[in-house]
Amino acid sequence: MDKGAFSIADSFVEEFNDRVEQLSRLTNHPGSKGRFIELLLINLLRKYLPKKYDFSSGFYCSINPELNEASQQIDIICYDHLNYPLFFNCNEIVAVSPKSVKGLIEVKSVMTSDSIKQLLNQANCEVAKQLPIDTKFNLLSVKSQISPESVCKEILDFYNGDIPIVKGLGMIYSLDWKDIIVFDNSRNRYSMLILNNFTYSISSFVNKLIRDLYGLDAYMSVANLIGPSLFIPKAEYVIRGDEN
Repeated sequence: MDKGAFSIADSFVEEFNDRVEQLSRLTNHPGSKGRFIELLLINLLRKYLPKKYDFSSGFYCSINPELNEASQQIDIICYDHLNYPLFFNCNEIVAVSPKSVKGLIEVKSVMTSDSIKQLLNQANCEVAKQLPIDTKFNLLSVKSQISPESVCKEILDFYNGDIPIVKGLGMIYSLDWKDIIVFDNSRNRYSMLILNNFTYSISSFVNKLIRDLYGLDAYMSVANLIGPSLFIPKAEYVIRGDEN
């Protein structure tokens, strides 16, 4: 086991939890906490993870100027700033090439059905086709008005309209949930798993995010990072079945 890698992930989560607890003593306003968590995630990702990638709010734009396409504003974009130039950079708002994008995170004060639809539309818009094949869209919220099961139903309804899956989803999690939704595209199918998350809280979200951004081997196995109970699903919803 790579103890150094475990220490990085553990320190990240510990500092995140400490800062959120400090803020909770001052205010319970979801809007304030949502913006704080967005900035906190950006700062901690920059602090603890390799410097090849940077994290900012902003857009990714079509590499074909004739198309003149751009994404909606994304709360947190992880992008390779060493090998790709920025199209725009002002006051922590960036515009980047789709080829430079490694991962995307939407941060919401309150998760609603509209939040899920917005995430799905972002993952399936035309310009998203230019993102690297392993790019994941993630959603994190302070509170949720809908249950994990309702989220899965929203997603199934969306894709049952025969909408092709352009880019994969990574995780959907609310800080007031006891579960986390993880998307799995192995075993020749694309499915959603509702996983029991009693103990791990934000740890599961952050640690899997690390795995998705930097690869499984970068921070040892996901089982060591998150814990074996994450792999005991409460429910599985298959979006696309076996293709073979």
